[in-house]
Amino acid sequence: MFWERIDDLEALRIAIQAEIDAHNYYKEAVKIFEGKDTKDLLATLANEELKHKKQLEDQYSALSGKRLLYINLPKRRRFTKPLLSDATELEILQTAMDQEKEAKEFYEKAIQRTMDAGGKAIFDKLIEDEMRHFQLLQAEYNVREKSSVSV
Repeated sequence: MFWERIDDLEALRIAIQAEIDAHNYYKEAVKIFEGKDTKDLLATLANEELKHKKQLEDQYSALSGKRLLYINLPKRRRFTKPLLSDATELEILQTAMDQEKEAKEFYEKAIQRTMDAGGKAIFDKLIEDEMRHFQLLQAEYNVREKSSVSV
């Protein structure tokens, strides 16, 4: 990836952008699904991503002494993909699972690289949350996959 050029603040910026992108992805996905349960799941995940963003922004401010006003990351430092307009519901869920997995892997690497104890604690918590998100999405995917096969 690009780890040789990342310091604690840059890791936080990348994480913040990932949470913003994930929030936007889930917000858009809610509009596509018809089932209330899936819409509720995606809306819950979108809200959790916003909470993660806030935690990361607070840590950024604590570490830098500055408030982060904007993020201008190059595409190579972003791993959340946009929602494709022609994607099926299963493809949307699969992409969401892939993104949760990538976020978890990023946080695992970030926790090894960061020197800041507060950053380590946040990344550790985010690893747990991303794993839980993945499991929820996987369960929803499995239900939908079984129902589409049996129809």
